[in-house]
Amino acid sequence: MREEENSRTGTVLTDLAHEGVAVWLDGVNRRSLADGSLDRRTLNACVSGAVLSLRELAREVQDGTAYQDQIGLLSERGISAEDAVHALHSYDARWACDVLRPVFASTDGVDGWVSAELDPRLADDARASLAAARALARAVNRPNLLVKVPSTVSGLQVLSGCVAEGIGVNAGPLYSVQRYNEVIEAYFDGLERALAAGRSPGGASVASFGAARLEDAVDARLDEVTEDAGAPLRGRSAAALAQAAYTVYEDRLGTERWRKLRARGARPQRLVWLSASAPGSEAASVRRVEGLVAWSTVHALPEPTLCAVSRLGQLRGETLSGESEASDAVLSALRQQGINVDQLADDLAAVELREDVHDQLELIGTLRDRRCDRPHR
Repeated sequence: MREEENSRTGTVLTDLAHEGVAVWLDGVNRRSLADGSLDRRTLNACVSGAVLSLRELAREVQDGTAYQDQIGLLSERGISAEDAVHALHSYDARWACDVLRPVFASTDGVDGWVSAELDPRLADDARASLAAARALARAVNRPNLLVKVPSTVSGLQVLSGCVAEGIGVNAGPLYSVQRYNEVIEAYFDGLERALAAGRSPGGASVASFGAARLEDAVDARLDEVTEDAGAPLRGRSAAALAQAAYTVYEDRLGTERWRKLRARGARPQRLVWLSASAPGSEAASVRRVEGLVAWSTVHALPEPTLCAVSRLGQLRGETLSGESEASDAVLSALRQQGINVDQLADDLAAVELREDVHDQLELIGTLRDRRCDRPHR
């Protein structure tokens, strides 16, 4: 059974790779590092990147034992709970970067990236976020680190500043095509600032787009306002939004501004499609992966979705490029049904940020309870 699963996994992931799509493992924490899950996925050529999550770190701290030894050492040293969060997350990031360093080297820096997060409470403070990004980059000290920067208005400034200084950035989560356009602008600006300062444009970046997550919000809204009339639109907005975002990506790479940056060594800012747990349906999660396939993009998949894609996935080729008319038709039909996709995108981003802040405060509280704030001796 294990050999059959591995064979199936290889086939589906190979098909994705042939379409120019990379797969990154989402939700990596100390447990998936210590038990070898990331190593095995990387060695099997299934996974070429990793996304670390403070939320997953918090779950393991609260429910597991993987962080227990390091928490004890930090407690003995009198490290504060907030500094302990930074220490735990940085350690994970270094470990994951080392696991993926061979991929980074063999692909000349195209893949092998590891995304780590900033404290979500800094999302609207550009100066503090940039300082935190520098501190995280110094603490991890690996060339294949991406610092995840929230796509707030302040986050756009941080993105530009990091790229100008050569710090890799994962911008997101994004739910709005308009905000994605602004993210690209900030990336271009950072590259130009680097060149103006005499640096090479080495600040790599990706943009994480949550089309699948927004589809859940759209479908829930359709259920509220349209009854049977909205049924044909259910399950279609993720592809439409991804098609619209990929059209922006292609358009911006066709500009003279980008050609000048490319000539100086800059690389495109790839789109990363974020997964979502489809309500009550493993097949729906797989469908979303099958429907978001385009050259030079990434799927960030948690372990359960990756396994489901391995067993059930059947790719039908590239699905996003040249589909602007189809995208416009779906988004126009949603507007006719009274669905304000842009407002839903803003609401979802705000809710997710509040949840991240709540989780961060709970994590700090848990670590305080474990005497990470014990006074220095």
